Amino acid sequence: MLASAWFRILWHNGFAISPSRLPFAAVITFYAIINSGLGLIQKLVFGRRISNTSIDSSPIFIVGHWRAGTTLIHELLALDPRLAAPTTVDCFAPSHVLLTGWLLRRLPFLLPKGRPMDNMRVGWDRPQEDEFALINLGYGSPYEMLVFPNRRGAGHPFLGLRDLPPSQVAAWKSGLLHFIRQVTLRACRERSGSSLPRLVLKSPPHTARLRILKELFPNARFVHVVRHPVDLFVSTMGLWHALCRTHGLQRPEFGAIGSTPAMRDHVLETMNLLYRDFSAAVAEIPPRHFCEVRYEDLVQAPMRELRRIYEQLELGSFTKVETRVTAHLETIAEYRRNDHLISDRDRMDVVKHWAWYFERYGYEYPNPSLQRHRRTR
Repeated sequence: MLASAWFRILWHNGFAISPSRLPFAAVITFYAIINSGLGLIQKLVFGRRISNTSIDSSPIFIVGHWRAGTTLIHELLALDPRLAAPTTVDCFAPSHVLLTGWLLRRLPFLLPKGRPMDNMRVGWDRPQEDEFALINLGYGSPYEMLVFPNRRGAGHPFLGLRDLPPSQVAAWKSGLLHFIRQVTLRACRERSGSSLPRLVLKSPPHTARLRILKELFPNARFVHVVRHPVDLFVSTMGLWHALCRTHGLQRPEFGAIGSTPAMRDHVLETMNLLYRDFSAAVAEIPPRHFCEVRYEDLVQAPMRELRRIYEQLELGSFTKVETRVTAHLETIAEYRRNDHLISDRDRMDVVKHWAWYFERYGYEYPNPSLQRHRRTR
């Protein structure tokens, strides 16, 4: 993270660091200063090349709520040699990856062996979510919550961007385009100047930004992943609990804190904010540019669903990547999803607040008697 981005987040959240986390904050500050210095060097060495890099006009965006299965599709699509995805090193060292990426890749011990929320493997060269690059470069993100978990709503304006000043939205667009050019340049260098790669990006917050993404890339393709709402809720609760504990500068309080809602209420509210403009935005996207996938179908028949994505979005021959996909699926065949418990109260509130999601995507209510809580949206 750049020092400018780091100090903005601190200021935006009132420097409300828990005493026990001050050493962690000091370490982040130290590395933020180093990142900024390296960033200046990268700008001097590669700035013009990044600005002059052409980008494919039809990137693929994978969207959907957290824990819907977007990571799985991202990893599967990234196996296609015709495509390129931002990697962990791209997203966590965006200010100097072109300078230091080769070194970081040789230091795997800097990363945990698995993700804290589900123990899926991590690695510098594995596909990664571009939202982390945007927050590290200082463009604002709802992921500020991971740093200050007790100020959960502080990052909400960065979800859909529509409530931000025009100058801030313009800066965000410029930041995303710069990052995409940078990833494209890195991919072209690694491929020794072969044909321009088409990028495949994944970010749950992009679900609320379809109109902006369509404005930047009129020919973009979108893969939208949905999952049973009860499973989404319990898995997302586990996600935020795990990440806030490991990355937060505050001792996380998951209940209500004054005017700050409890984490469960934050999750319920954020889903509705994420999809506030979604239907209207999808209506403006040509059918051949938008594909919807159910997580349950994906895990049951991944080859069938991936082939359907290729055909519907006109991504080219799936046969060319079929062998790679099969091999990758074999490596994760033993992976077991976490089991989560949900209280009756939480189950009822999921039905009450997310009834529109049950109905729109054809999911059964967990209990027929709960259908009386349905509401339109």
